[in-house]
Amino acid sequence: MLEYSDNRVDYSMMDPVPVQTEADAYLDMALVTDDEKTKQKLLETAAGKYFLLSKINPQAVTPYVQLARIYDITRKDRYAKEYFYRATNIENLSPFANFYFGEYYFRRDDFRRALRYYLIAYENGYDNIYELNLRLAVIYEKIGDLENAKRYYNFASTIDPSQTEILTKIEQLNQLNYGESEYYRNFIRE
Repeated sequence: MLEYSDNRVDYSMMDPVPVQTEADAYLDMALVTDDEKTKQKLLETAAGKYFLLSKINPQAVTPYVQLARIYDITRKDRYAKEYFYRATNIENLSPFANFYFGEYYFRRDDFRRALRYYLIAYENGYDNIYELNLRLAVIYEKIGDLENAKRYYNFASTIDPSQTEILTKIEQLNQLNYGESEYYRNFIRE
């Protein structure tokens, strides 16, 4: 039951659990639907629920991250970054917030910024997440650090051995023998 006083709503009286459940359900449905109109409606509904959650508990990271993800999906970059920064200002080492902030930059091919956030997520509990290890491997490969690329491809392969294309990728990198090159020893590793 909401309490009203002086035209203000006391959101702290609301139970966040059913709101969170509904918001997550709408976001999950939006992420799997192919119909753009339905997707937009589901995202709008989820955003409303997450906004309400941010009012119920302003110190919770999850609503801000989920709002940022929705704005990322809808290409409202300014709002996405604003909510990612809110989340990381509340809990700067949150692996959840940092992983999705990394995803934001990864989708925009800003690999150095993505790497920064991915590494925070990795170091704070997401080291066993397949997608994160794969993203780190791809980024390191793109920026030319093939030894780290192989390392993270190996980690990803260990987490999900059914992904046989990763083994092919590792073999291709091994054939380059990049780690033994003069360039790598003198410039990358120093």
